Amino acid sequence: MTDYNKVIFVCKENVYLSPMAEWIFKSILMDKTKEIYSRGLVVLFPEPRNMKVTDVLMNHAVPCEEQTSKELTAEDVDENTLVIAMNFTEKVKLVEDFTLTENVYTLKEFVEEEGDVTDPYGGDEEAYENSYVELKDLLYKMKKRLEWS
Repeated sequence: MTDYNKVIFVCKENVYLSPMAEWIFKSILMDKTKEIYSRGLVVLFPEPRNMKVTDVLMNHAVPCEEQTSKELTAEDVDENTLVIAMNFTEKVKLVEDFTLTENVYTLKEFVEEEGDVTDPYGGDEEAYENSYVELKDLLYKMKKRLEWS
């Protein structure tokens, strides 16, 4: 496996799943030398992270800073960057638009599971809580696969 030093979580707009994954992963990762970011594929203007995402992170005592959405750029990625899409459609867009053929996976694919991460968009607090639980489980598996402390 590549010796990654950076992970970028990607979702469509960078206000729901990818920022949630970013902060959960930062909270479970002991090795603070690794860079962890989130980005979006379609960011027309910077907007704050969804409040329901912030609420669920705070409810689980996950430290998170204020953030606004940022679009993924080619400069964000190098040969030691692991790019994790939340779903297969986003992975296809990464491959097509950024010509990324290596080191790009869906989160479930990376941990050798089927399907996409459940998107809480438009759901109630329970939907966001369910996404948190799903992401936390997948991210612990990701940490183990990467063999990061």
